[in-house]
Amino acid sequence: MMTMNSQTLVELEAEIVELEEAFPATWDRLLDTLRKLLSQAQDYHRKGNLQEARLTLNSAFMLVERAKSELKK
Repeated sequence: MMTMNSQTLVELEAEIVELEEAFPATWDRLLDTLRKLLSQAQDYHRKGNLQEARLTLNSAFMLVERAKSELKK
């Protein structure tokens, strides 16, 4: 079974925590979505489905970057 770099999962989790601390309560829905994506990616990773894990992580990172951009505005 191939393994995915767990550092990527840790980095995404850290990004989510950072956003949680920065966002007002109205952004709860976005944060919930990010948490779900992280959880899905971890599940895919545990099951060895690396392609789905990477796609899910890519989606989550795109949301994180979009959210960070909105924070800067």
